Amino acid sequence: MSATASSAASQATLSAYYWHLASAVDASGKPIAALQKGIDNRLRLSFTEQGLSITGGCNTQFGGYRYDKGVLQVAQLAATMKACEPGLMALDAEVGQRIKGDLRASVATDAPEPVLQLVAQDGAVLKFTGEPTPETRYGSKGETMFLEVAAKRVKCSHPMIPNYQCLQVRERRYSESGVQQPATDKWHPLYQSIDGYEHRDGVRTVLRVKQYDWKNPPADAPSKVYVLDMVVEQDMSGKKPK
Repeated sequence: MSATASSAASQATLSAYYWHLASAVDASGKPIAALQKGIDNRLRLSFTEQGLSITGGCNTQFGGYRYDKGVLQVAQLAATMKACEPGLMALDAEVGQRIKGDLRASVATDAPEPVLQLVAQDGAVLKFTGEPTPETRYGSKGETMFLEVAAKRVKCSHPMIPNYQCLQVRERRYSESGVQQPATDKWHPLYQSIDGYEHRDGVRTVLRVKQYDWKNPPADAPSKVYVLDMVVEQDMSGKKPK
């Protein structure tokens, strides 16, 4: 494989996984204290065509990057501006100092879990393990949509689970300016879960989700999968929505 093809393959691998911090040591091999909280919090590094983002600390950090011939070039990161407890703030600061400029990068996919290793200019070594993104897992590009989830579950007939109670949902739409449109979809039971969403009885929610076509689902799995992207609205008033 040529160097160009190898770089392209590694670039594709970077984008195919969410990378969770597994270890962080300095040049002498000692654990970097401020980053240990990132291991506990599953600090996550994500790559897309538009840039990279880092979550799991106090704030989301994001910026541009370029990968070529084993070098990951990270532009100055920007960040959201929340305030958190000191340990998370220290984690953010340490991440910003370590993941910047030119880092030697290597990706190994021959183990049960892919491993991304980044070596900073000061010799610090950060190792990440890869978790397939939904696009990788389901073999399709997700379509963004909005689902309203009713406050109460409803009884429904599930072929595998007796006395199953389904979420009750309907699709919602928004104008280009972000104004919610009157509901036209009818409430209907959803015979599956929404990945990343935990329902609270009595709370009506509007979710932004990504819907994926599952290319090769198991025999007892649905052909469409919903993954939570963002909670748009929550209502605990108990009022019946129109």
